[in-house]
Amino acid sequence: MSQTELCEDYSALKLNLKGHKKPVTGLCFDPDGKQFASSSEDHTIMIWNSAQNIRSYSFLGHSDIVTAVEYSPNGKLVASCSQDQTVRIWVPTVKGVSTDFRAHTSAIRTLAFSPDSNKIVTGANDKSIKLWNVARKQFLTSFVGHNNWVRSVKFSHDGSTIVSCSDDQTVRVWDATSGQSVHVFKTSKGSPTCVSLHKNDNSVAVAMSSGSVRVYDVRMKKLQQHYVLHDNTTSTCWHPHANFLLSSGKDGKLIVVDVMEGRPLYTIGGHEGAVNCVRFSQDGEYFASGGSDRHVMVWKTNFVK
Repeated sequence: MSQTELCEDYSALKLNLKGHKKPVTGLCFDPDGKQFASSSEDHTIMIWNSAQNIRSYSFLGHSDIVTAVEYSPNGKLVASCSQDQTVRIWVPTVKGVSTDFRAHTSAIRTLAFSPDSNKIVTGANDKSIKLWNVARKQFLTSFVGHNNWVRSVKFSHDGSTIVSCSDDQTVRVWDATSGQSVHVFKTSKGSPTCVSLHKNDNSVAVAMSSGSVRVYDVRMKKLQQHYVLHDNTTSTCWHPHANFLLSSGKDGKLIVVDVMEGRPLYTIGGHEGAVNCVRFSQDGEYFASGGSDRHVMVWKTNFVK
């Protein structure tokens, strides 16, 4: 099978959702898989129901582009960040009740919940990473080391470390308690745009603006694998229970990589224009993609036996 072949045996489009008025910037499934959220340049967050023919609803509150959205691991909250320099914490009901706090001195690009849902880590154009208490919206500590925009942050599954990437062409591993940098991976040929940690926390996948996806071994502190997949890779995500990587690019493609075999498995087309974000559901049965065409697509995962 060629890398560019669209194989319907491996994936099937379940939903093609229209609602955002501008490009989709972020996606996240809730833990039980009944809902998922999307963020957009239209300043809104939309909550979608996974079942067909059930209406979604939108959250209004940000005054600028919403850059990312995340469900808390316990499923009780949704957090969003924006170029308006605020983080909003939402209760994911029809009313869309939220509280907000000013988190940085410039546009916020990324955020992530800790595994216990008690903390949020944020990254911004002010080059900083900050850790916050969710219940009190209280600042806890800063992670200082990047010297350009922070594009992506993720907690490890055990909560002990945080991984980030920046336009300074580095990927950093941090001690989540002390805020100290543990290791720095220096990239080349473009800047990292997104990071994703494997379920064992030993491997971090990095999407690169040069079109590749790099996989680094956190424990051995070295590059494990390198795939050239897109013209410009915008996002990447590990399957939650298997050794597959999903990536998206400005070329409009979604590509699945079999990491054990070390090769791209197949390519999906569907969006018109750039695909900005991808995400697996918590059980790995589905994955979603969001594009500059304003569409959110949900696909059935058929490649995991």
